[in-house]
Amino acid sequence: MHKMIKVGLLSLVASLAASATTISFNFTTSGGTLGGSSPYGDTRTYWDPTHTYSVTASSFSLPSGLTGNFTPAQLQQYNGLGLASCNHPEEHSNCGAPEHQVDNHGSFDFVLFKFNTVLDPTGIVINPYGTYDRDVTYWIGNSSTNLSTIGLAGLAGAGFGGRIDDDSTRSTNARTVSLGGGTGNELLLAARLSGDHADRYLDYFKIESLYASTIPIPHTPPVPEPATFGLAGLALASLGLYRRRTRKSYFNKDTSCSS
Repeated sequence: MHKMIKVGLLSLVASLAASATTISFNFTTSGGTLGGSSPYGDTRTYWDPTHTYSVTASSFSLPSGLTGNFTPAQLQQYNGLGLASCNHPEEHSNCGAPEHQVDNHGSFDFVLFKFNTVLDPTGIVINPYGTYDRDVTYWIGNSSTNLSTIGLAGLAGAGFGGRIDDDSTRSTNARTVSLGGGTGNELLLAARLSGDHADRYLDYFKIESLYASTIPIPHTPPVPEPATFGLAGLALASLGLYRRRTRKSYFNKDTSCSS
């Protein structure tokens, strides 16, 4: 009985604690819900399969010197392939191959993902669609700043964490990038920026999907229903009664000695 009561209490505690859930966004089968301005500054909004969490994607660029403020670019979607970017004015809208991908040839392409709540971005799938390098640079943060008003130096002040570079190899295969950097409501992804041991190969890729985890909040569980309190009280009372009976039984044992 004692074991059964302990199991019941543990189950009650577990039911009150929130748990993290993995969610996904697929960019290959739909162009999302269009918004923003066209063609430069357009946005595409996607929902996870449960239609609970959303992410709105947009694209920007910086010149090869990485100076000045971010410039709105055209975010494109290719059915079966994913998201890509054409920057302005170098590549122009609806740019040709391979510049119609996210790349660092000339100007640098960036894609901003904005979630409808704070999440823990855990992975992103990119595909070079050709034999190209697949290195990335990214930031995760909590921000509501319009990127068009800041440059790279302003990301920290806008609420983004530190720059993270994640390098790979030249290949024709898709790559899953494991994302670190903590939690946030935004993810800013770029083809690998110069500096910090960047290699000589150009990076090109489309973005196929994005994965994130919800944030568990075990220290703020929902208020239990009265019936839940009743069950907890009954379990505690039963545990106390069981202990009293066990203690009484112990002291009432026959301790006399036979002659």
